[in-house]
Formats: sequence, structure tokens, C-alpha cells
Amino acid sequence: MSGILAIIRGNQYITEILGACILFILPHRKREFLWPRVISFCVLVETVSLFIMNSAWAKAIWQSPANVVASCIIFIMVFSLVSAMFIAFCCPASWKELVYCVALSLCIQHFSSAFQLLLLGLVPGSGLAYDFIIEFITVPVIYFVFYRFSIRRICENGVYQLDNLRLTAATCLIFLVAAFTSVAVKGAYPEGDRPLFLFCQIYEMLCCFFLMWIQVNQKQALDYQHELDMQSYVQHMGYEQLENSRQNRDLLTHLMHDLKHQIAGMLVPQSDAQRDDLLQQIEQNLMLYDGEYWMKNEALNTALVERSLYCREHHIQIMCVADCESLQFVKTGDLYLLLRNGLDNAIEGVCQLENPERRVVDLKVYRWERVLMIQIQNPYTGRLVFRNGLPRTTKADSRFHGYGLKLIRQIAKKYGGEMTVNADHQTFSLRVILPIPDGNDA
Repeated sequence: MSGILAIIRGNQYITEILGACILFILPHRKREFLWPRVISFCVLVETVSLFIMNSAWAKAIWQSPANVVASCIIFIMVFSLVSAMFIAFCCPASWKELVYCVALSLCIQHFSSAFQLLLLGLVPGSGLAYDFIIEFITVPVIYFVFYRFSIRRICENGVYQLDNLRLTAATCLIFLVAAFTSVAVKGAYPEGDRPLFLFCQIYEMLCCFFLMWIQVNQKQALDYQHELDMQSYVQHMGYEQLENSRQNRDLLTHLMHDLKHQIAGMLVPQSDAQRDDLLQQIEQNLMLYDGEYWMKNEALNTALVERSLYCREHHIQIMCVADCESLQFVKTGDLYLLLRNGLDNAIEGVCQLENPERRVVDLKVYRWERVLMIQIQNPYTGRLVFRNGLPRTTKADSRFHGYGLKLIRQIAKKYGGEMTVNADHQTFSLRVILPIPDGNDA
């Protein structure tokens, strides 16, 4: 029995690492057949690890005092690679999310391992069976606490929201803690330096707890900052809406004035050609209210009609081809914000063109298999400079630069999709890709 426990004991580290990875898989967007993927990967890794970790050469490398630093780094790198493969196999995560989740998985596992060693050093008891009881009790409790109060809070809408500084700092700190404490513990344990051994466990626990607390705190700070930014952006949009309403009112006044004179002109005796010309002018003015952009979707209709007066005044054409049936799963408010910001960005771009014939905005909404594609294209002039995947503004007031595109990206992520922008051959393309959920087959 003790021999079997000793063999299983050799897989303790990889088992705990896989368990920590599952904590980060659960709140994330998942691939199809999640649990068959989880079980098959775990069985495969555990089987391979069972032979490798209990082999003579692996024990020689791990237990050799001359290879303490090298063996710790090698094991950390190997298990990090396995963790990344595990998460990528179960979730459609970006490479940033993979690095972030692997680093935090290593952090949680180290906290759990240090707590177990601390209990074994403080609570009387001996034997592999006693070690398994301690592990069986402590690991589920620790993992549940971290999942409940930490991991669930840093994942939003199935995605871990990251920035480069946060990712780099977390990865470097966790790797240094893992490497340093592993070397310190291995150096202290063979010599029987019990106080130093216990101190290393406490130090490791405090470091890991502090790092996890930092992640939650940073996520809260990002949420607060995002809320403040959105409040400022909504206020800014309100001012823009007011200005658009004023412009539309002026245009309507101008149109009503023209209609008044055109109708008055029809009351005056005139030739048939003159009368036909007046009727044609009146018809052109009334066409604006005759469903120029009539679509079978409320959000799409509103976004198009709102800008129709402005586009008419500035000689801008919006070419729209839309499969409205495929838009049913997107909430009206989200779709309106997505289309409104996308069209405003395109209209702003074509307004800078001197040739009115080039002021064309192309809007396409179509379905490709299980994916909804929303594409807005427009020609532009000048040179675009991209920063963090978004074009930098050319406006003098850059306080609200990028919030429209960032809002589109956020809406796309909310539905498990993504937004891409591209500028090629003086054509700017905005594409939003949304996976169509089950039960929305149009």
C-alpha cells in the first residue's frame, strides 16, 4: 500500500497544477465537449507523468544537490507548458490569457503546497497516508476560496481583461517567487533546518496571497476607471447628439423652407416642364422621409436614419446590405451602439475626402455558417498610425479617442466575438465577428 501511495505521491505536483488550471477554465469561454476534453487531457498527462516522475533519472535530477537551481527552473517551465496546452485545449484563450492563467495557476498551487508543508511541519503526524489526508482536506478548501473570492472576480463575460503591464508584472513576480522559494526549500530541507523551512513556507504563502490580491485589486481599479471613462464618454456622446439634433433641425428648417417655396411656385401658372421640375424637387425632398434605409431591424434603421440628414448635406452615400434575420440574437441597445459608433467613425473618415464621389460608406451584415459578420468600410485620406490595435486620432481634442471602437470591441467580447480593424490601399475596414448561439438559426 505504501508503495502505491509513494508512486501516486510523485504525481502530486502535476495533479495540483491541473486542478488549479481547471479553476481558470471554469469561468472562461469554453470549447465544445469541455468535460471530455478535461478528462482525456488529465488522464493522458497523469499517465505520462506517472512514468516520468517515478523514473530513476528524474529522481536523480530532482534530488541532486548540484542541480537544485536548474531542476527547479526546468520543472517550472515544463509544467507551465503543460498548463498552457491544457487551458488552450479547453478554452479559446488568447496567448496573453494563457500566460496570465498559467502564472496564476502556478501561484495558487504554490500557496496550496506551502500550506500543506506548513501543516505537516507544525501538526504531529507521519507517513504517506497522513500526507494524503492533509492534501485531501486542504487543497479543495484552498482552491474553492481562491475561485470564489479571486478568480471569478477577475474574469468578466468569459474573458480575462488584461493589459500588458499587468500581465508582465504578474508573470515575472510569480515566476521569481516560485523559483526562489523552490530553491530555498530544497536547500533547507536536506540539512534539517526546520525554522528556515517553515519560514520559507510562510513567506511563499504571503507572496502568493499578495499577488492574487493584487490581481483582484487591479481588476477593481480597471472597472472603476472604465466606469469613469464610460460616464465621460456618454456625456460626450450626449453633447454630440445635441449637436447632431441641432444640425438636423437646421437642415429640416431649410428643407421646409424649400418645400414652402416649391408648393407656392406650383400655384403660379407655368409650363408643364416647369411644373414637372418642381414636382421632381418636391419628390427628392420627401424621399428622405420615405424609408430610404428601411430595414427589418429597429437598431439598424435608427442608426441609418439618424445620420441620413447629415450624410445628405455632406454628399455621403451609405450603401447597406444586411441580413436582418441573423441579427435577432443581438440586443437592440448593443446593436445600435455598435452600428452607431462604427458608422460615425466611417462618416468622419470620408468627410475628409475632397472628392464627393469617393464619400461612400459600405455597410454589410451577413451570415457565414455559424458566424455573423458586420463589416463597415470607407475610403480615407492621409496616414493612419495604430496604437494597441486602434488608429490614433487626428483631432486636436483626443480625450475621447478610441472610446467608440473600444465600446465596439467590448460589445463583441460580450457575445464571445472579436473586432478587427485594418487599413489597406486607403480603405479602412472595421469587422465585427460574432458567433451565432444555438437556437438562433434563421
